[in-house]
Amino acid sequence: MRMESLLVVMFVGVLSACAPIPVAQKADPVVTVRCVYPVISPLAETKELQSKGGINISLAPNTFECVDSVIRTPREIPRNLFDFNETYSLVSFINAGAGGKPEDYRLVETTATPVYSAKPNKVAFRVKINNQMPRVFRGAGTVVLYNFAGKNSSVTSQDYADLSNLIVPPRTEMEVIIYGPSFQAIPENTTLGIFLYDVVTKTDNAGNIVEKQNFEWYYKYQTQFKEAAREVTTSRAWVRR
Repeated sequence: MRMESLLVVMFVGVLSACAPIPVAQKADPVVTVRCVYPVISPLAETKELQSKGGINISLAPNTFECVDSVIRTPREIPRNLFDFNETYSLVSFINAGAGGKPEDYRLVETTATPVYSAKPNKVAFRVKINNQMPRVFRGAGTVVLYNFAGKNSSVTSQDYADLSNLIVPPRTEMEVIIYGPSFQAIPENTTLGIFLYDVVTKTDNAGNIVEKQNFEWYYKYQTQFKEAAREVTTSRAWVRR
């Protein structure tokens, strides 16, 4: 081999040794995620619209949709696991104006894990109240109770706050949503009972309560699911201590 060619080969080898060494990136893993959602249908003996006194109330399951979200989990990469590219990028990052020394930074890897879930994630019903009384209807004092397979399920007044705060003028109707327990707290296949207690159904001319009634509905509660393929992604970034 001629001397000139040998020098060129050696020179190229030195340049290659100084350049950043590309690291093969692993393909993001694909996982199957599952969205569990309820299917709620009224039992034969249950009427969706019920009338007592001067109040008509209809109840219907709220709609649910499966939505995507992610859970982000960060972790610090130990310095003894840095590869050449990461060390090189840190020096470039500092030289580009970030300032400080390499010891001032830590490398954080964040894993984004996909989640596929129903929204809302709890039982929900649309309550429509039609007021045929000559006076204003007020939802204050009404108590909501859920019963699954013969067992009462506790909910807070906040779950039906819109009903408690409802005011319906005479000869008009309004709709609100009430919520129940989360899906995780309910058996997959069961009978669901919903009760509205102490609903004002009659008042006198002065607006004083004359009569209260209870309303009840029964449903078949089942769960179904949808599956989808989603990627688990990871990213790394330099974070100053």
